[in-house]
Amino acid sequence: MITDIVFNDKVILKKLTESDADFLYNLYSKPELLINFDSSPFLPNETPQQFTNRIITACKYIWTIREVRNPEFVIGDCALHDWDKIKAEILIGGSLSPEYWGQGIMQSSFELLIKLSKEHLGVKILLGQTKTRNLKAIRLMERMWFEKITVDEQDTFMRKVISK
Repeated sequence: MITDIVFNDKVILKKLTESDADFLYNLYSKPELLINFDSSPFLPNETPQQFTNRIITACKYIWTIREVRNPEFVIGDCALHDWDKIKAEILIGGSLSPEYWGQGIMQSSFELLIKLSKEHLGVKILLGQTKTRNLKAIRLMERMWFEKITVDEQDTFMRKVISK
């Protein structure tokens, strides 16, 4: 079983709950993050609580990201989703408040997710999907040894083998 809290020397990942609704709604309202969406991430008239509950339902494994030096303050989210047990593959993703970009926080968070997915789910292949225009996300995944498997004008799909 995957635990609700995991950490390394840089970040703490804590299971996303409805109490994080205001943060999550505000995070996905940031104009800098809209590069990841073709349309609004919110349903019409959706409240922060409804949005958060929809995300929790869609992603069985989803955490908030917090810095070790400030564990009460949420700065992003990350998730494992669309688990295919037969292929032993899962999608990895996340979002981070723009003021924390370029500090190695998302890479550190993804390293924890890779460890969890391998040790607790038996994942052998990690997949990543982002908008082709999201060059920061693509560079991060390339630094983490993900390989591009398909690229078109809209989307880039990446893959990393973590176990054989």
